Amino acid sequence: MSLPPGSPEALYHVVPHQDDEEVNASQIELAGETVAEPVPPPMDLPPFLVDARIRWIHFILGCSVLLPWNVVITAMPFFLSRLSSSPLHSTFGSYLTTTFTVSNFVFLAHATLTSKESSPSRQTRSSIIWLTILNFFLTLSTFFVPSPGVFFAFVLFNGIAQACAGAYLQTSVIAVASRFGPPAVQAMMSGQAAVAVAVSGVQVISAAASVMGKTRSYASDGSAEERSAFMFFALSTLFLIASAAANTWMVRMAVYQHIAASLEKPLKKSLTEDAHEDERRGLISDHPHGDSMSDMKSNTIRIAKANITYEVAVAYVFMVTLDVTFARLLASPSGQRSDY
Repeated sequence: MSLPPGSPEALYHVVPHQDDEEVNASQIELAGETVAEPVPPPMDLPPFLVDARIRWIHFILGCSVLLPWNVVITAMPFFLSRLSSSPLHSTFGSYLTTTFTVSNFVFLAHATLTSKESSPSRQTRSSIIWLTILNFFLTLSTFFVPSPGVFFAFVLFNGIAQACAGAYLQTSVIAVASRFGPPAVQAMMSGQAAVAVAVSGVQVISAAASVMGKTRSYASDGSAEERSAFMFFALSTLFLIASAAANTWMVRMAVYQHIAASLEKPLKKSLTEDAHEDERRGLISDHPHGDSMSDMKSNTIRIAKANITYEVAVAYVFMVTLDVTFARLLASPSGQRSDY
């Protein structure tokens, strides 16, 4: 039955209680805007989207992620040959690995905290460019023989810089790989494993080539180490250039723009937007900042628990690598590896 327009029943309506109808915060409109509902967790992508090109590019980028660490530990014979007459010879390996790992840990923590404020494609490109330049400097170092002190400082600074660039590269590569799902992550981790084998193989081949034609009683004067290091550093530099080209190719793909384009958008907000966001949160929550920090902390803990296997595996790889490296260094009476 219709009511007269002027009647009280037509002008006033019963306000529903919370017990009768649950208030949904996503339906509250503020200043013409609607608060978005929580985004459901992403599902795995269809297999046809992550094709062989995406997997191979992530394999190459995975190799680039651990290439700085493998360059440092694999080129140890060359570094030690330049310090053979210096008191720093016996402790150089400890200095180099300690400064590299500590720097990598610090910069990796900063890269993780600021990952939402950066563009993965630009960060990947800039990190690879810096690694290319640093490896090129190591290549040039095989042509010069500075004083032991200068060479010691140069290698340590180069290692710290590579640890910094590698940390930011690792964060951006993992961020993109996680968007493509398990196939891309698996390809990236396979590249991290393959680069160690490839680097060791290149070292053996370059070392054999540098002493080819020498007698069995040949006593190295450092030239063999120089030639081997030159080929090793040069190939590493060329590989990083190829990695930069592969990353540029992937970023230009339509599938990248469809899946990972949201990562490229800057998430920094202006002061006006931040104030508006705080005001809006204050209207729908008694503790806006506390809830946000609590959610972030719980989400971080949840992700850490979900990836505990990967975290333990990475830690184990580095532990084994350090153990094998220093065992070989200590096996030689002079503290130098007997690869030549």
